[in-house]
Amino acid sequence: MEHIVSLIVLLVFCFLLPLECRTRKPAVSGKWYPSNPQELANDLKDYLDKAELSETQNQLEPLGIMVPHAGYMFSAPVAAWCYKLLENKKYDTVILLGSSHHYAAGIVSVYDGDKLQTPLGEIPVDRKLAQQIIAGHPHIDCNDAIHAIEHSNEAQLPFLQYLLKDFQVVSILTSTNDKKLLLDTADIIYQAIAASDKKVLLVLSTDMSHFHNYDLAKKMDQETIDLIITEQWQTLAKKINWRDCELCGFHAFEIFQKIMQLSGSDKPVLLQYANSGDAHPEYGLDSVVGYGAIVFPQKMNPEKSISSDDDKLTAEEKKWLLNLARKSIIDSLNHANTAIPKPDNRLLRQERAVFVTLHKKGNLRGCIGHMIARDQLYKAVWQMAQSAAFADPRFDSIELAEMADIVIEISVLSPMQKVKTIDEIVMGRDGVLVQQGYHSGVFLPQVARETGWDKETFLRQLCSSKALLPPDAYLDPQTEIYIFQVEEFSE
Repeated sequence: MEHIVSLIVLLVFCFLLPLECRTRKPAVSGKWYPSNPQELANDLKDYLDKAELSETQNQLEPLGIMVPHAGYMFSAPVAAWCYKLLENKKYDTVILLGSSHHYAAGIVSVYDGDKLQTPLGEIPVDRKLAQQIIAGHPHIDCNDAIHAIEHSNEAQLPFLQYLLKDFQVVSILTSTNDKKLLLDTADIIYQAIAASDKKVLLVLSTDMSHFHNYDLAKKMDQETIDLIITEQWQTLAKKINWRDCELCGFHAFEIFQKIMQLSGSDKPVLLQYANSGDAHPEYGLDSVVGYGAIVFPQKMNPEKSISSDDDKLTAEEKKWLLNLARKSIIDSLNHANTAIPKPDNRLLRQERAVFVTLHKKGNLRGCIGHMIARDQLYKAVWQMAQSAAFADPRFDSIELAEMADIVIEISVLSPMQKVKTIDEIVMGRDGVLVQQGYHSGVFLPQVARETGWDKETFLRQLCSSKALLPPDAYLDPQTEIYIFQVEEFSE
């Protein structure tokens, strides 16, 4: 009888003991970011202070962000551009999506412990949401070993702690390349979010190209970024498979991208790009890693949308940009690591798409640009001038002795404006972009002037020869049509 009483007392005692709290300890604290809380907080503040979002960018409301996860001295200045958007915002739960660098377990692993720890403290896990996701598929599970040493999601936690209050987190790591499982996981996560009343932010953790020389890395990353911001997902998947593009977190990206699509996010916006060679050139430029900060924003209410600015550049502003382009090339030739001069003028700080063209004695010597605005105008001119001089694959790099013969031309594109009917297109004034699904094509305004085509011929040629769509695709309600104008000026 005494044995039975003792057993009962022992069972009651064990029952009353608090359950052990499972906390994921930091794996790269003190290595990839400071372990001292005050030093870490100071560094985060510095990174965020230096991320200078434009007025347009500041109005973006993130559904998801794509950020890098390398050591903070290399990647945090880029990641800060996305995290800057979280200032003074409230999220109930943040879902982290990363890929395991160490395990190929054939599963998607969702951490269902109690807390995640960093030098800044502990973040509670949204266990209800985590367990709901785990229950959705037999190959979604929790493997503590996968999470214990993985840095990709851990690298995001200090930024989140510094900026957000009273939030929970779900950490998900892909340890599989099973595309069906990845897409099923996206469906399960989306349904779990939709069924809750929580405001949720998704964070995709991925670096870009790995261990190529500086110029090749920039070229590869440029293609990757272009495919992401134009939402060419199938082409991106093929390029990743062919190793023409690189995202170390691509399997997590497949989940992220589908959730963004299901959530109806607006078109992705690049906020910043750099690689480890930009951050610390003293470590060499022969083997660098690329980092991108891209936001997937909520679609804006039409009545709250940002109106296009039809202001034209003055002669003084055009001259300033031309001088800036020339300075950019000469500084690069002289290996002068100078900061980009920042203008006071509001127009020059607007996000604009731009092309820079170089002519030598009347002949083309280089031309690089973007159809879609990706940076403030003055920064875009600085970067595209260097690209036209040194990265146009059709030509050898410009040499300093040539600069006296080089004439610089700049083409500034107005913001894209979606049209409801083709009647809004003015031939010779407007450039036109058509887009349907993964297919898109563009004609500059001068195409109409040079060919003499009427509007119907112009649009049929654009659809068939540029977008690889049926010639009459411009009549299809599924086809989106955008117009833009171009300001061209030269030295």
